[in-house]
Amino acid sequence: MVSDEINNNHIEIDASLNNRSINNNNGQRQRVCIVGVGAAGLCALRHLNMRSDCFELTAFEQDDNIGGTWKFTEHVGMTPDGLPVHSSMYKNLHTNLPMEIMGFPDFPLETNHSYVHHSVVLNYLHKYAETFNLHRFIHFNHRIMFICRENDEWLVTAKDIKKRYEFTQSFDVILICTGRYSVPHWPKYDTMKKFKGKLLHSHDYRQPEDYIGQRIAVIGGGLSGVDISQECSHHCKEVIFVNNGKMRFQNMFPNVQQVDVKVEEFTENSIIARDNDGNRIEYQVDTIIMATGYVYNLKFVDPNVGIKANPDGTIDGLYRHLINIEQPSMALFAVSNRVLPLPLYHQQLLYLMKILLGEYKLPTKKAMILDTEEDYRQRLARGLRPKDRHTLEVEMMEKYVDKLAKESQTKPLLKVIINLHRDLYSVRKMDISNYKRFDYRLISDDEYIAIDKHTGMLAYTSRQGFLDWYYKHHPIGSKMNQIETEKTTANQSNSMVESNGHP
Repeated sequence: MVSDEINNNHIEIDASLNNRSINNNNGQRQRVCIVGVGAAGLCALRHLNMRSDCFELTAFEQDDNIGGTWKFTEHVGMTPDGLPVHSSMYKNLHTNLPMEIMGFPDFPLETNHSYVHHSVVLNYLHKYAETFNLHRFIHFNHRIMFICRENDEWLVTAKDIKKRYEFTQSFDVILICTGRYSVPHWPKYDTMKKFKGKLLHSHDYRQPEDYIGQRIAVIGGGLSGVDISQECSHHCKEVIFVNNGKMRFQNMFPNVQQVDVKVEEFTENSIIARDNDGNRIEYQVDTIIMATGYVYNLKFVDPNVGIKANPDGTIDGLYRHLINIEQPSMALFAVSNRVLPLPLYHQQLLYLMKILLGEYKLPTKKAMILDTEEDYRQRLARGLRPKDRHTLEVEMMEKYVDKLAKESQTKPLLKVIINLHRDLYSVRKMDISNYKRFDYRLISDDEYIAIDKHTGMLAYTSRQGFLDWYYKHHPIGSKMNQIETEKTTANQSNSMVESNGHP
């Protein structure tokens, strides 16, 4: 059994960490390099600095300020400094998670509304950095060129973008916090170049006013795809939302046509797709927005250190979607998707700190490999795709963070955070156009309430549930409830007939 292998084969982390551990007689601190100061990088700085007697911190950020993907820019393609634009933020984006559960668990955001503009999140990160005095560790306008392992230490080559010179520095620990939303994933279509209209990735989408009066196609069924489709519907003649994912969104805006088709080819002014019955369908469009996800950028990491980024956005060689199995003194954050990002980073940092301090011992390399392989097999068995290797959707994230907390004996996330995160999936799926009408309040460690912003009245609670409210108050929900009631009545009648006919 994998679990037996893991439980019986614990060793300490690699020698480079042990040589500089908290318990070492020479008292040296571990030299930690943090790449990127978005939410994950700031979280790493904050927590590691709490043990400044053990860690010497240096962070590199290619931008001129903190924030990562939350730092909006109107630039697309390249920056004025000639670097690829990192942020995928668009002008009107509001969070698709309530801030009550989206922020760092130990640093709440005081806000009147749950779903906030992206600028509120950026200001929150600035307040976080200022509160814990994190800027002193950060070298801005520094781009990481190469990271390799040599003589039991990490060599990091960085470039000062403004002064235009490179230098190399040695470290004991590497934390890569560059995120997963900066390098677009482009599906391969031989005919894509035939399209004469505007073709872009959602990474370069900025505002719906650019598409007034157009017919557009948004390809990709994730939350970015549905959000861009909904936003553009107010300005476009028609939006074709190509969603062949697992989640079918209900109650979309009238001029958004959600289609479950597979795109096969592009023409000069259309996309040609095939539905599940094999029918060939052509959609005439002016613009195509590819909301097809992202790949993780590891081009600056020596491939010989044991990790590899794949074209489908997954990464080989990671234990618990976090730690380099070959070189455990390297960790990668923001690898997993469909998560509560900031709470996840928080839990991962607590876990990682225990490892770095020698207070929790990792399993053997063999056990970590077996555990990773078993996790992958279980995902395939439940119907997930190979590219969903790092997905931590709802109950998967709950089990993951609970496992990290239990193994490292750190404080777990409050149940109310997990519960609200889980319940939101039903809310979004059932009413994608109106789910942000609710403001949430966490009233205990395991309960929350939802306030209807339109009325200021209590809508539902964690005990009552969204579906009860939806069936009573929403026109579509009322109709669905009637249909479900009729089905139940019919089934009960059929059961009575069968029972009477077969004593």
